[in-house]
Amino acid sequence: MSDSDIAARFDTAAGVQAYVQDRLRDFSPAGGTTRLPEGNLNIVWRVPGRERSVVLKYAPPHIAVDPDTPLDPSRLTIEARCLEALGPGGRLAPAGSPPVRPPRLIDFQENPHVLIMEDCGEVPTLGRWLQVENRANLPSDAPTVGRHLGRFIGRLHRDTFGDPNCATMFDNRPMQETRQAVQYQNVVKMLRAGGVDDATPLGERAAALGGALLEPGGCVTMGDLWPSSVLVRSEGLRIIDWELAHYGRPLQDVAHLVAHLWMQRHRAPSDAIADAVEALQEAFLEAYRTALGATYDELWDAAERRGAAVHFGAEILVRAVGPFQAGYIYDGLAPGHPAVQEAVTTAAHFLRSPEAVDLVSGTRKR
Repeated sequence: MSDSDIAARFDTAAGVQAYVQDRLRDFSPAGGTTRLPEGNLNIVWRVPGRERSVVLKYAPPHIAVDPDTPLDPSRLTIEARCLEALGPGGRLAPAGSPPVRPPRLIDFQENPHVLIMEDCGEVPTLGRWLQVENRANLPSDAPTVGRHLGRFIGRLHRDTFGDPNCATMFDNRPMQETRQAVQYQNVVKMLRAGGVDDATPLGERAAALGGALLEPGGCVTMGDLWPSSVLVRSEGLRIIDWELAHYGRPLQDVAHLVAHLWMQRHRAPSDAIADAVEALQEAFLEAYRTALGATYDELWDAAERRGAAVHFGAEILVRAVGPFQAGYIYDGLAPGHPAVQEAVTTAAHFLRSPEAVDLVSGTRKR
């Protein structure tokens, strides 16, 4: 079957439903199969069934929304390994707990790369959940969510620290190369778009970090820890989209989430929501540090703290003036907009003085 035939199969509800029935012989479809709008890298569908609903994810050999940009489909192999390892009886199952886990893996094949997993339901992402201002228990719920998430990520980093088997199983260099090309190497361009005078040396610092992140690190990282990857259910959190997971460095989880929480707080529609985001972040960091235990000092040395500050700045830039602005917090705002300028100024500060910030402890050195 040609690439175009494969793509056509996963471009229609009928084709997707037929594929699921072929792979899952006990599956009886019920209701309409719908494509989920959240899929940017991959093509994602929800397939309702009489006894259970499933989610299908197909990884084309390019970015789903940008066919001209190649992307290694083995990213879905990494995701399948993560779901299996963190699932019941998996080698990383102890890192999870009932309140926090990824979806259950149901089926996976590599040619083409197609994954079928548990459907977590039509529930809000963390970003949408935080915007419900009139929820009376938001001030208490936000720290609880932060603690659960921090404990889970801390255990994941701790339990995989220095594990050679995980280093082999979760080697995801192709996706790290994509991140280097799309994000870190473009920091100069993004800073210039934001009007930063010293864009060149700051961009070189970001590109150097991206190059260092191509090498194996010290633990398994989720790789894409931002509000859209966290689903908030009444019975707990579900962490989705593991295709960027990598045996890498913890800064790509912690600094990534903290950068997004900064942006959520920056553009919060009210002080109450901004306070809830801050409380969630504080609870996340405290639970994360506690969960790391004795591995904290080994994982978070001075170089890691500096790198975290650089990644923090690079992530804000890619969302404020870079290729991932659309559909997010600064969507449609010109580079000269006051909110964008505040974001760029903050990003530049972290890139300029990374040794002055310790994101994981939530403090700034003086």
